[in-house]
Amino acid sequence: MKKLNLIILTLLSVNSFVVYGLENKSKYEDVSKLIDVWIESEKDYQDIPFISGVVVEDQNILWNGAFGNPNIEDPVAGNENTISSICSTTKVFTATAVMKLIDEGIINLDDKVKDILPKYAVIEKYPEGGDVTIRSLLNHTSGLPRDTNHGYWGAPDHAFPTEDKLFESLAIQETERRVGVDMSYSNIGYALLGLIIEKITGGSYKNYVESNIFKPLQMSNSVVELPSSLYGKEHAIGYSAINRDGKRKAANFYQTNAMQSAAGISSTALDLAKFAMWQFRLADSSKAEIIQPTSLKSMYRAQGISKGGVEYDRGFGYEVYKDNKGSNWAIHGGVCPGYVSFLKMDVTKKKAYAFLVNANRGNVFKYASHLATIIDHAQQIQNVEENDVDLSQYTGFFNVNPWNSEYYVGKWGNGLVLLYLPVQSLKHSMTHYQHVEGDTFQLIENGELTDEKIHFFRDKQGKIIKVKNGGNLHPKITYADK
Repeated sequence: MKKLNLIILTLLSVNSFVVYGLENKSKYEDVSKLIDVWIESEKDYQDIPFISGVVVEDQNILWNGAFGNPNIEDPVAGNENTISSICSTTKVFTATAVMKLIDEGIINLDDKVKDILPKYAVIEKYPEGGDVTIRSLLNHTSGLPRDTNHGYWGAPDHAFPTEDKLFESLAIQETERRVGVDMSYSNIGYALLGLIIEKITGGSYKNYVESNIFKPLQMSNSVVELPSSLYGKEHAIGYSAINRDGKRKAANFYQTNAMQSAAGISSTALDLAKFAMWQFRLADSSKAEIIQPTSLKSMYRAQGISKGGVEYDRGFGYEVYKDNKGSNWAIHGGVCPGYVSFLKMDVTKKKAYAFLVNANRGNVFKYASHLATIIDHAQQIQNVEENDVDLSQYTGFFNVNPWNSEYYVGKWGNGLVLLYLPVQSLKHSMTHYQHVEGDTFQLIENGELTDEKIHFFRDKQGKIIKVKNGGNLHPKITYADK
């Protein structure tokens, strides 16, 4: 299934988009096409059934795409509204819901879990650390074990525990660290936060998140818990990592039960874009929108110092860090049976990158990082002026067998870009060329022309059929679906 890409768009409503920045439209069309080619190649080379992604800058969508087939056995048309599990990225929604209750004065960060959940019990190996609190659950400093003893992550059944089984398991497990001393990632901790939401509100976690976050943000394709009625249709089937025979196997259908608030949300890249846009709006606001601006900023702030003197890399819900350019990032990824997700936000520059893949070992972390690289690289393109040469006639795929696979020639501003596939490092897979004469282009490195050239050849009808590159001839490939 071919992708959908929307170039420099601003989101007006659930299904309404308008073009933004028409003076840069051609520039971003070139970049978008290159991204499409790259992600489509990742789908093919990695045998990934379905990939969807998005790039956000403040309130604008710079790029989004949906590639492939969410159901190998019974092919359906995947698109930007195809739902996929976001796995542990669920936790940022759970943290947001908890912060809303805190803002409303219903609970406090330092409330003890045992005072809210009567069934809660755990073997306190480090009682001197004090009691587990909401704060310690949010920033993963509770010292609780990562998971219960049910082994639900492994195949084939993925039998996630019910609420009763969760408490039964926890009661015979030990804490692994003192409360508040060191960060220790815990799915149990976020399961407890979901149960706290239910206890405090008197309703379900599902209803609270869908009513108080999804609905106001118009995240109309997001849902708590894998819906069996949509599975294999609107909701992508999950697939395993590639096995020795080169194939992926469909993971069994499952529901996360009591671990719902740790890993139970399904969404789309476009809905995650709405979630990021909301945060970028709220960060500059003086008024609450779902939560207070100050509460959002606390989610981005590293919460405390470990006993070793190292600042935690956890805020409330998010992993947080500052890069070497001074930008503050809030991120969260998710991996569960058959699915991988990643949400990466530069909260300083208001840029967000999200990817969803319905197969294990899909490298969404690489996709997001490389996408950030290419978007930043695109800022160097000058506004496109009239060009005497029709660059589109040179675009397409060229065969580099037997030494390598292929490369794609695309437009890049007033020149051409060669993208070598499959991509290992996006930065080092792109080379840029400037037109010099006829069908000849010259390599540009560090903004300067070099001695290296490529020359295209035509057939009798004048169509490009091959290119001479590095002394070798590379024939053009025809892909009917690209």
